[in-house]
Amino acid sequence: MVNQCGASDLPWHGRGTELDIWGCRFSFYPMNDSFVSIITEALEKTRTDAVWSSIDALSTVYRGRLPFVVDAARGLFVNAYCSDVHMVIEGQFSKGCPGDTDGDSYLALDGEPPNLPRVRDVHFPAIAKIALYPLGTENYIDGIAHVFRMAEDAGLNPKIIHYATRIEGDIHEIFDYLEAACGYAATVASHFALTFTVSVNSPSLEV
Repeated sequence: MVNQCGASDLPWHGRGTELDIWGCRFSFYPMNDSFVSIITEALEKTRTDAVWSSIDALSTVYRGRLPFVVDAARGLFVNAYCSDVHMVIEGQFSKGCPGDTDGDSYLALDGEPPNLPRVRDVHFPAIAKIALYPLGTENYIDGIAHVFRMAEDAGLNPKIIHYATRIEGDIHEIFDYLEAACGYAATVASHFALTFTVSVNSPSLEV
C-alpha cells in the first residue's frame, strides 16, 4: 500500500468524495522555551465545536466546512501570538480526497465562525508561502496563476520563489486569502491540496 490518496489497489481509487468536506492538517512551532504552555493555552482558547478535530504527536487536524476549518486554524495561531516570539504554522488545506468521509456530521453547521469575534481585533504582520496542487486537472497551471493574481488583488505583494509563492500582510488578510484561494481551487479541481507556511517575528535577515 502506498499512501491513502491515489493508491490503485484501494477500493475508492478513482472516486473522489462528493461531500463538501474540507480539511487542514498542520503543525505549529513557537520558537520559545515556553512552547508547551504557548501551545496548550492557545488550544484552550480556540473553539473547535464547529470542526472535527484530532491531535497527535505530529500534527493537528481540523475538518468540516471551509469557513469553520479556516476559522479554527486562524484562531489557534492568533490566540498563540506573542509579540516577542517567533512562531510558525505549517500545513495544508485539502478537499476532494477519495475516501474522505469521516467528520461529515459537521457539514450541517452554519452561522458565523466561532473564533472570529474573539480574534478579529488582534492584528500583526506576517509572511507566508503557499503552493497550490490541483490534482487530476490538465490545465493546472491556469489555476495556479489565478491564485497568484488573487494574491495581487488582495494586496499581499506576491513573489514567485522556488516551488512556492511568497506573500505578506496582516495575519487576517493572509487567512482570508487562504480561504478565498481554497474556495477558488475547488471550482477548478475536484481534488487539490494547498500547502502553506505562515511565520511571524522571524529573526532571519533578508537580502
